[in-house]
This record gives sequence, structure tokens and C-alpha cells, in this order.
Amino acid sequence: MADVPEVTTSSAEELLAVGRRHLAVRDYHAATESLAKACEVLAKTHGDIADECGEAYLWYGKALLGLSREESGVLGGGIPGDIEDDENEDENDENGDEESKEQSEMANGEVEKSEAESTTKEEEPASSTAEESEEKPGTSNGDQNDDSAVNLENDDDVDNLQLAWEMLELSRSILQKRAADGGSSGRALLADVHLALGEVALESETYDKAVLDMVSCLEIQKELYGSDDRRIAETHYQIGLANSLASNFEDAITHFKNAANILESRIKTLENPSAAAEDATVKKYTNADPLYSVEAELKELKELLPEIQEKIQDMMDYKAEMIKRVRETLCPSNGESQSSSAGVNKLETKSAPSDISHLIKRKRKSSESEETSAPKRINT
Repeated sequence: MADVPEVTTSSAEELLAVGRRHLAVRDYHAATESLAKACEVLAKTHGDIADECGEAYLWYGKALLGLSREESGVLGGGIPGDIEDDENEDENDENGDEESKEQSEMANGEVEKSEAESTTKEEEPASSTAEESEEKPGTSNGDQNDDSAVNLENDDDVDNLQLAWEMLELSRSILQKRAADGGSSGRALLADVHLALGEVALESETYDKAVLDMVSCLEIQKELYGSDDRRIAETHYQIGLANSLASNFEDAITHFKNAANILESRIKTLENPSAAAEDATVKKYTNADPLYSVEAELKELKELLPEIQEKIQDMMDYKAEMIKRVRETLCPSNGESQSSSAGVNKLETKSAPSDISHLIKRKRKSSESEETSAPKRINT
């Protein structure tokens, strides 16, 4: 027998490195394959909840999140058949007359076919039912069929977003133990886990949960990084986004402004050659990435600032619109009696914030690439 190569931790590290490279270039399919293998190897070697698995689970969860976003964009919001339905609608518009003719012919054919089948069924012997039962042994056990159907439905229900959440939660529980033992590396990874969990909650539209996870990330980052670090700016931006989708416009404006202020401070640092040369983050990026340059980062930051300023203006507009609607409901127009409008005002006052929220959600879905790409470009 040929010797079977032993699976070692070094091979898991190679798979992890390959998966991270694929993730960096947003090849999510290749990244998930490599990272899933890395997690499997590490779990078999050290155990499912071993400290060595924490970082691998984090990167695998991020890859699954990216794959979920990619599939949602391709499939038109994650609903299978949207693309095909659109194509069919176009074909129906162009070939309506021909299709109606074909449908009428098919209808006539179905009538003739049904008549022929009914005649054939009358002539079939009773033994045919026994043959059918032999061909389909599962039909005799209804419970077994029901169980298999339920299993298939459960498999379909576990999508990439759900898997991403499960892997990130597992990573969080492992990294929390490492962070409790001390060490900045463990806490930095824990911050990344909280941010990724917040992004998963953002995708699943549980915005309050997203804010909580991202605030936990922000608290750790403030302890680890400088006040003008881009990672803190990214987290402020993500918290602002989650608050905007939850209709918490005031909080959204605050965090968007914080993100803009940090980027402005970062730009000033990079524009000063002596300050840039002594900056710890610049040194780290220069040593880790041979393609990094201060000029490229400056260009990127200056392109991001107008986008964040636009977000701030959008939130201010939504806030003004919400206040306007509330005032209109509280102050009825002339000719309306106070008694008749009291009940209506209560209903309208409750619906005003949700109406604004729907406007934001529609805007987010129509410009999904803008919402998801801006935070990624802040991250390095």
C-alpha cells in the first residue's frame, strides 16, 4: 500500500495563508474552500474548540460572509430565479402573440392527452398499482418521506450567512479566552470578530444587534490603536450605517462624523513627511505589504471623505424629514377638529420613523455595492 501523507499543522497553516490571499482579492469561493479545509485539519489535530482554531474560524467566517454578499448580489437579493424571471418577462413582452398561440395549442393537446389517458386508465389491469408500489418503495412509508423532506428543507435553510455567524461565534468564544490571558494579538482578533459579527447582523437586518457587536469592537480598538487609526474610522462608519438603517439618525450622524474626523486627522499626518515616517501604522503597513505607499493611502483617504460627507448629509435630510412628518401629525391642518384627529395623530406618529426607515432600506438595496464596498476600502 502507498504511504498516506500525514496531515500536519504546517499544512493547515499553508491552507490558511492561501485562503487569506484569496480573501484579500475577494475570490470568496476559493477562500471558503481553502479555509474550510484549514479549519477541518486544525479541528482534527487540536480539537474543535482549541485555541489554535480561533483565528481560522474567524477568517472562514469572513469568507462565508463575503460569499453570502456575492451570491445575494448575483441572485438579485438572494432570491433564486429572479434573473430567469426577468428574462422570461422580457421574452413574454416580445413574443406575446406567439406564446398565446402556443398556449392554446398546448391546451388543446392537453385535453386530447387527458382523454387518451382516461381511456387508458380504464383499460389498465389492477396489477399496475402493485407495480407502481414496487417501483417506489418509499411511498408505503409516509413518515419516512416526511422526515426526508424535512431534512432537505433544513439543509437548504442553513445558508452561508448562517454558517458565517456560527463560525464567528465559535471564534469569539475561543478568542475571548485568549484575550483574558493577556496579549494584544488576541484582543485585536477579538475586535475583528466583533466587527464581523456586526456585519453579519447588518446583512440579516438585525440592526440593534449589529450596533452592540460593533461598539464592542470599537471599545477594544480604542485600547489598542492610535486615535487616527483607519480601523477605528471603519468601525465608526459601520456603526453609523447600522444606526441609519435602524432609523437612529442622530447616532448615525455622530459616528459618520467621527469617521470623517479620524480620516481628516490621518490625512494631515500622512501629508507631513516627518510625521508619516515616525507613524507606527505606516511602519507596520510598509513591512507587511511591499505594495503599500503613503501616496496611495493618501489618495484613497481623500476619495473616501466625500462619500462619508454625503452619508452625513443624507442622515441630516432623513432626520429633518422625520421631524417634519412628526410635526405634521401633531399639528393638524385647518378645518380638522382636534377630537377627530387625535387617534389619527397617534397612528401617524408611530408610523413616521418606520416610513423613513423604509426609505433608507430601499436606498441601501438599490446601491448595495456602495454600502458594502466603502467600509472594505477603509479597511486595509
